[in-house]
Amino acid sequence: MLIQNIDYFKSKPVNIVKVTILLDRGYHPEHLSEELKKVYHQMMTKIRFELSHKPSKQEKAAQGKSGFVPVAARRGKRTVKCLDGEM
Repeated sequence: MLIQNIDYFKSKPVNIVKVTILLDRGYHPEHLSEELKKVYHQMMTKIRFELSHKPSKQEKAAQGKSGFVPVAARRGKRTVKCLDGEM
């Protein structure tokens, strides 16, 4: 999805707040950063990755859940607009 919106990131000024992309624990931010730099070398000056919180077994037990528990994602207006392609 980021590649589809590359023009948005190219036109975004560097001196404003970075777009934060929340990732599941299965993704590797370092690998994503390297690959995005190949497409647009200044990409990482405009975005940052953050890994989502992984609930502990105690937190799951307190909620009465076990196994896979979906984590609530934060959504910001700018992030949603960027990822949905509605610039």
